This record gives sequence, structure tokens and C-alpha cells, in this order.
Amino acid sequence: MAVFYLKYRPQSLDDLLGQPVVKKIISSAFSENCLSHAYLFAGPRGTGKTSTARILAKMVNCSEKNAPCNKCSTCVSITDGSNLDLIEIDAASNRGIEDIRSLREKIKLSPSSARKKVYIIDEVHMLTPEAFNALLKTLEEPPSHALFILATTDAQKLPQTILSRVQRLDFKLASAEELSQALQKIVVSEKIDIDEEALQVLVKKAEGSFRDGVKYLDQLSVFGKKITLELLQQSLKSANFEVTLDLIKYLSQKDTTSALSLILKQNTDGVDTRELILSLMDSLRKLVFIKNGLEQGLLDLNKLAKSFSNQDLVKILDTLQNALEKLKFTSIPSLPLELAVVEICGEVTEKTIEDRKLKMEVEIHPPSSNDDIQKLKEKWTFVLETIRPFNFSLEALLRSINVKECSDTTIIMEVPYSFHQRILEAPKNRDLLESILSDILGRAIHISTVLGKRTPRQEDIANIEVAADDEIIRAAAEIFNSDTIN
Repeated sequence: MAVFYLKYRPQSLDDLLGQPVVKKIISSAFSENCLSHAYLFAGPRGTGKTSTARILAKMVNCSEKNAPCNKCSTCVSITDGSNLDLIEIDAASNRGIEDIRSLREKIKLSPSSARKKVYIIDEVHMLTPEAFNALLKTLEEPPSHALFILATTDAQKLPQTILSRVQRLDFKLASAEELSQALQKIVVSEKIDIDEEALQVLVKKAEGSFRDGVKYLDQLSVFGKKITLELLQQSLKSANFEVTLDLIKYLSQKDTTSALSLILKQNTDGVDTRELILSLMDSLRKLVFIKNGLEQGLLDLNKLAKSFSNQDLVKILDTLQNALEKLKFTSIPSLPLELAVVEICGEVTEKTIEDRKLKMEVEIHPPSSNDDIQKLKEKWTFVLETIRPFNFSLEALLRSINVKECSDTTIIMEVPYSFHQRILEAPKNRDLLESILSDILGRAIHISTVLGKRTPRQEDIANIEVAADDEIIRAAAEIFNSDTIN
């Protein structure tokens, strides 16, 4: 039996959930025979970008007047993935210049059976700069038989040269009402017994993504019994309302210990930290509306609303939003929320929290044996090769460092120059390196840097391949102003 997402995947523009602007633009361009040779579909995951790309591939190749008919051999072959003239490329796995060069060579060939060869490049923002340059040449002079559809969840990472040669269509997350209606149709069609309250929680958890919503519904349907709110929470490990209320109460009382204990218990029970933060933010948002007379909440929420001022709620929501963003980079999933709670309850600055965290890690956890350092030295080539595709500059700088100490949670790296510290301690670089080192040692690892003493070397500058201009200038100043360099 096909999974729900594949079974109920949109097969025509009419089936596409929401996206009225996208549907109108494509439909009008198709009826007036003025489709672009290249499109960029940009938007959050699960909003129908790839499905729309396949629908467009059917439209330009279907022989029927009301395309797509979803009955002819071309439409059917595109639906089942066997059509030779629909080429889907995952840029996350095929991101190099050789992959795009291969595409450029093959694109010269005429379609095997369809009118147009359609190239769908998913997560196109993952291409390397060299690959983008190669793709640009193809987009500048595309053959008449080719149609390009680039899809991305992060359009800001695309070069302006690419953006200027495609027609951009932005996909939006579905509203709760749209998603609820779509899932309700599946519930009826599949004869699923689900409480309305559970369905609405599922809609909220999907966060506007049709794909996620259908996936969750499919996951729950295998139980073969009535889907209640309790079953939903147990299965998806979502934060329940009572827990959220308790956490808000502790925040209002500045009770750091109780709040952290509650978070610890949720982690032990398998509740997703992101889900807990979102649930917390959603309830706090309701408190804002309640305080300003725009909403009448439950009795418990109305009581809690009196415990906060508008300024309190704004500050807390902003702190939680920052914690949510940090989840993408941390190697300890619960840490951003824990630090946010300490900050909210203790009203301390972020710098103070980071200082405390580092001090705790260095002082409490004794250094481990030299086995870990030896293991890192043996795996250092692997570290460099893993980092290189993501950040050439970081990979180059790591050739000049020395692992000085390794405790249960912290690796202290000795660097020769202060510009190494600035680059290694940049959040994205630090988080990437911590993730790789954590995998190698099999536990959560944080890195810290100390400035060492050694004779400066000119080749350290040569090692910096793609460092920012200001970093290169500072590096040159630090090295060449040294008395040891003539």
C-alpha cells in the first residue's frame, strides 16, 4: 500500500494546496504559451515545490488540451518516475562542477519521446560556486527543447547572476484552515477515526507543511484504532498543554530550578525540544492577545496573563526565538532552551550565560586520557575532508591548529594567531566543527580556543583560501608586522 504522501500527492494545479499566486502565474503563462525557460521555486519544505515542478513537466508534454490529463503515457510515466525526459537532480548530493558539466553535455540531446526535457534541480542552493558558474552558462543559452526548474528552501544563497536568469515563484506555508481541510479529506477517504482535537494538534505540528501533516497522519493510522490526543502525544512526543502551562508558570515565578527540572523530564520522556519551544511560544503569543483584549483564553491562560507585562512577554518571546534559531547548530538539542530559561528567570545576559557554561565545562569535567587526543590526530584528515565541501577557509585554518586538551565535554585548541580564533569561534564554523568532533568521539563536544606562542610562518597566510577580505587584512597585519618576519 502506498504511503499517504505519495498516494495523495498533487497531480494537477487544482490539487495543489494553497499557492493561489503560483497557480495563477503558471496557468496564465501556459494558456498564453509564454512559459519561461527557467523557473526558481522558492519556499519552505513541504509546500509543494517539487510536486508543482512535476505538474509543470506534465503540462508542457501532455498531448491533451486540458493538460495535464494524468491519463496519457507521458503523464503516467512522469507520475511513476519512469519518464526519461524528466531529469531530477538532488543538488545536495550532486553539487560539484563535474555534475553540472555532465548535465550541460546531456542537455544538448533532444528529448527521447516528449516535447521538452525538464530538469528539476532540488536544493539548488547547495551547488558549489564553480557549479553555479557552469549552470549559469546553460541558463544563458538554453536549448529550445529544455525547461529548467530550480527548487530551494534558501533562495538567499543563490548568486544574483542565477536569480537574474530565472522567473522566481515563491511558495508559502499552508494556513491551518487549508491544511485541516486537506487532512480531513484524507481522513474521510481512508476511514480514519481521529478526534477533532487530535487533528488540530497534528495540523499545528505540521506547521503549514502538507507533506509533514500527511506523514504524521500516516504514521498514526498504523495503530488501527481511534486516534486520541493522548495517543498523538505519545506517538509524536509532542509537548502537551499542561506541561506548557507549568513551564510558563515557572517562568513567571522566576523559578529556574523547577523550569529546568521540567525540561529535563521532557527530554527524558523523548519530547522534541523544538516542539516544546514552539508550544511555549504559541501559548505566550496567546497571552499577548489576552492581555490586549483580542482573545479570550482558557481560565488557566487568563490567570497567567496577569503575571506578565507586555514588555515581559516581548522579551521572553524574543529570547525563545533566539533559542529556536540556535537549535540548528547545537550538538546538545536541549541546551538553547535551557540557557533561554536561565536568562528569562535570572535576567542575565547571553555573554554571562556563555561564560558560565564554559567555566562549568572546563572546571567540572576533568581532562580525559590522551586516547581521545590520539584518536583526533588519527582522524584529522577525515575532519579536514569533511569540512572542506562546506567551508574551504575553515579547512585551511584547521591545518594550523593544535589540540591542546580534551575533557569529557570540551576540546581546547591552540591557535597561532588571533584571526584563527575569530574565524574558528564564529558560530557557524564552531557548530560545524563541534558536530564532526562529537561524531568522532561519540559524545557531545564543545570547542574553545587559546592563543599559543610560536614563530609566525608566511605559509599560514597562503593556507587561507576563501577567508573574508577583512580577515585576510588582519591576518597579514598580525603576521607581517612581527619582528620575526623580514
